Amino acid sequence: MPSERAPALSALGLWRHIAWPMWRAQPARILLALLAVMLGVALAFGVHLLNGAALTEFSRAARGVNGQADLILRARDGALTDSDLAEVLNLPGVANANPVLEAEALWLGQGGPAGRGVSVHLIGLDPLALYASAAENRPLAPELTPQVSDGPLAAVAVATLHLNAAARSRLPPGATRLTLRLPQPAGAPPRDVAFAVGGRVAAGNSPLGVLDIADAQTLFGRLGSLDRIDLQLQPGTDAIAWAARLPARWQASPPVDEGARLSDLTRAYRVNLGLLALMALFTGSFLVYAVLSLATAQRLPQWALVGVLGVSARLRWQLILLEGAVIGVVGALLGLGLGVGLAAGALTLLGSDLGLHGGASSSTDLLFNQPLAVPAAVYGALGLVAALVAALAPALTVRRIAPALVLKGLGLPASRALPAAAGVGLMALGTALAWLPPVWGDTPVAAYLSMLLLLLGGLALVPALVRAITALLARLPAGPLLLLARERSRDQATEARRSLAGVLVALALAVAMTVMIGSFRQSLMHWLDDALPADLYVRSALRLPDGTPAPLPPELLQTLPALPPIARATPQRTTRLRLAPGTDAVALTARSVQAGGLPLIERWSGDLAGGAIAVWVNEAARDRDGLTVGRVFTAELPDSAQGAQGAQGGRRLTLQVQGIWRDYSRQATAVWMDLDDYRRLTGDRSATEMALWLKPGQSLDQARAEVRRLGGENIELAAAGELRELSLTIFDRSFAITVWLQAVALAVGLFGVVASQSAQALARRREFGLLRHLGLSRRELMRLLLLEAGLTGGAGALAGLGLGLALSAVLVFVVNPQSFHWSMDLHLPLPRLAALVGLAFLAAVGASAFAGRQALGADAVRAVREDS
Repeated sequence: MPSERAPALSALGLWRHIAWPMWRAQPARILLALLAVMLGVALAFGVHLLNGAALTEFSRAARGVNGQADLILRARDGALTDSDLAEVLNLPGVANANPVLEAEALWLGQGGPAGRGVSVHLIGLDPLALYASAAENRPLAPELTPQVSDGPLAAVAVATLHLNAAARSRLPPGATRLTLRLPQPAGAPPRDVAFAVGGRVAAGNSPLGVLDIADAQTLFGRLGSLDRIDLQLQPGTDAIAWAARLPARWQASPPVDEGARLSDLTRAYRVNLGLLALMALFTGSFLVYAVLSLATAQRLPQWALVGVLGVSARLRWQLILLEGAVIGVVGALLGLGLGVGLAAGALTLLGSDLGLHGGASSSTDLLFNQPLAVPAAVYGALGLVAALVAALAPALTVRRIAPALVLKGLGLPASRALPAAAGVGLMALGTALAWLPPVWGDTPVAAYLSMLLLLLGGLALVPALVRAITALLARLPAGPLLLLARERSRDQATEARRSLAGVLVALALAVAMTVMIGSFRQSLMHWLDDALPADLYVRSALRLPDGTPAPLPPELLQTLPALPPIARATPQRTTRLRLAPGTDAVALTARSVQAGGLPLIERWSGDLAGGAIAVWVNEAARDRDGLTVGRVFTAELPDSAQGAQGAQGGRRLTLQVQGIWRDYSRQATAVWMDLDDYRRLTGDRSATEMALWLKPGQSLDQARAEVRRLGGENIELAAAGELRELSLTIFDRSFAITVWLQAVALAVGLFGVVASQSAQALARRREFGLLRHLGLSRRELMRLLLLEAGLTGGAGALAGLGLGLALSAVLVFVVNPQSFHWSMDLHLPLPRLAALVGLAFLAAVGASAFAGRQALGADAVRAVREDS
C-alpha cells in the first residue's frame, strides 16, 4: 500500500539531488535571498521591539508616579482642601487615602536647555499613609514611598526631599543639600528653597523628588490645597458604585492607563514606522523571486529531464515551493535574532524613543519586559509567507513546462500577461480608497490599502508602458540592433514587469517617501517663518504642575521693552482650556493676532456670532473635536492660578472658530485667542512668553546679554534662528530612521534587478548562440542587451517615478493629515528624484551588462551545438 508520506519523501529526495547542488555551487545568490528575508524580518521585528520597549517604559514610569490607587478623587470646581481629605477618610469603604500636591521646580546651575536649570518634578504626599498601605500588603504607591534608613519619621522631616536615581545622579559627590526654585501663586515671585537630601524613591526616569504633603503646601504657597486624593478601597468594594454615591462637588474615576493613552496617541507613528520597516521585506520578496527564477532558468534542462522520467508537474511545483519555504524559514529565524540585536543596539545608543518621547531609558531589559512569542511568530510567519509568495511564479513556471520542448531548447513557456484593464481597475480602486476616512483611530487603513492597490496596478501596467514606448520608437529609423531590441522588448513586455518588479516597487516607495519628507520639511520651514517673526524669544523657565510655563516676573515684563536694543516687545500667555467638563484640558495661547499672524489654511468669512469670542484652532481640534470654521462652542477657562490641572471648574466661555491654522509643534488640540480678549475676560495681565524685535543694526548677542542680565536663570532665551535650527534638527533626526529604512529597501530592490537580469540572460543562452551563428559579434550582442535594458529600464524608471508621485500624493494629502493632523504643501525635490530615477535606470543597464558577460561566453555557442 503506498504511503502518504511518499510524495513528501520524493520531494525531499529530488530537492537534495536537484536544488542542493546548485545551492552549494552558487551560495552567493542563495545568501542574497536569505539576506533579503532576514533584513526585512529583522527591521520589522526590531522596530516592533523598540516601540514596545518605549510603551513599557512609559507605562512603568507612569505607574510609579501615579501609584496603584483604585480611584482618583478630584474637585469638580477648584481644588480639594484638607477638610475634603478628612471627610473622605471617614467615608465607609475607604481603606487608605494619599493626598497629592504637585509642582515643577527649577534646579539652578545644572546646565539645562536654553540657559536655564533642570526641571525637577516635586510630589507632595503622605509617607505615613503609604507605609500603612504597604504594611497591609496593599501598597498604594510603592515607587513613590521614600526609602529611609532613620525610621518612618525621617520621611516627613521639614524641607527634606527624597530623590529618585535621575535626580541623585546630578548631585555633586558627597552633597547633602540642594536648592530649588519654586513657582508661587500668581503675583508672587518665585521662591528659592534649600532642601536636605533624604531617602530614595524608585519612580520616574527624569529628576523627581518626594516630600511631605504639609511641607509641600507651605513651600508651594498653597496652604490647605490638594490636587487630588489617591484612594484605596476596602477589598470587595465596587469602585464605580462607591464613586456614584459621592457628593456632587467631587468626582472620582479610575486611574488613567497612561500606557494605553500613549499607545493611542502614537499608534499612527508606530504603524507608519512598522509599515516602512516591512517595505524592506516587501521588496525583498521580489529579490527572492528573482533568485528562484534564476535558479529555475539554470536548471530548466534538469526539470525537463525529471519530467520525462515521470516526476509529476505537481511534484515539481512542490519542489520550488520547498526551496522558497527553506529560504523563508531560515531567513525569518535569522531575522528574528538580528532584530533583537538591532533593537538592543539602538536602545543602548539612542534610548527607546526613536522620536516617540524624550528621556527614554537605554536599558535592554525593556526589550524582554513585553510579550515576545506572538510578535516573533507573526513576523517570522510574514518572512515565510513573503518567500512562499515569491516562489509561486517560478513554481508555476516549472509546473507548466513541456519537458520535450524544453529538452529541444525551446525554453520557458510564454508568460501570461494581465490585461491592462486590470491595472487600470486596481489603480482606480486604489484612488477611490484614498478618499475614505480613517477607520481605526488615527490610522488610515484605507489609505494604506490604496497605496498597495496603486502599486499592484502600476506593476500590472508595466507591459502596456513598454509596448507604448516601443510603438513610439517604431516611428523612428532603426538599425538591426535597435530593431531586434525593440521587437524583443515588445514581445517580452510581461517579462519586463517581472524583472523590474523589485526595483520598480522600491523606486516608487523611495520616490513617495522622498517627496513626502521633502514636502514636510519645506512646509515646516515656511511654517517656522510665519510662527517665529521676532528676533528673540523669552519664556519662563519655571513650570506649573500642568506643564505650562509659569508667568514671567511683572518687573521683567515692564523693563524688557525699555531695553536700548529692543524696538518692540509682544507678550503672550500660555495656559489651558477645558472643552467639556471632566475632559483633559487643551492648550490655550493668548497673543496679539496681529503680531505675525497665523498660518491659516481655512478662514471663516461670516460675521462673529453675538456674544462669542473669536478663537483660532489647529487641525487636530478640527479633526478630533469637530471644531470647524464658524462653529460656536462653549469651553471652560480654569480660574486657578495653578493651571488647569489644579482646577476642575472655571469661567464658561462662548467661542467661535474663525480659522484653522497649521500647528507643527503638537498633535493635540490647541486654541489661540487674541490677548486683549483674554485679558478682558480674565483680568490676568501676566505673560509667560515675550517676543522681541531688535532695532535695525543692533547686535543680537548684545540684546541677549542684556535680557539675560535682567532675567537670570528664571528665563529661557533663544533666537529665532536657533529655534528654526533646533526644529529642523529634530525633524531630520526623527526621519533619519525613515531614510535608512528606505535606503535598505531600495538596495534590496537593486539587488533584485541584478538577479532578475541574470536569470533572463542565462535563459537566453541558446538565443545568443544562434545570433552568434548568424554573424553577430559579442560586442554587438552586448550592445543589443544594453539597448533592451535601456528600453525596459527606462520604462521601469518612468513607471517607478509616476507611481511614486501618485503614492506621495496619498502620503501628503491623506496619510499625514489623517495620522498626525498635519497638512502640508506638495514639494518636489527634483535633484533627489532625478538621482533616484537615474540610479534605478543605471542599475537596470548595469545589471544587464553584468549578466551579459556571464551569458555571452563559449557556452552560448555550445548550447546551440548541443541542440543541433
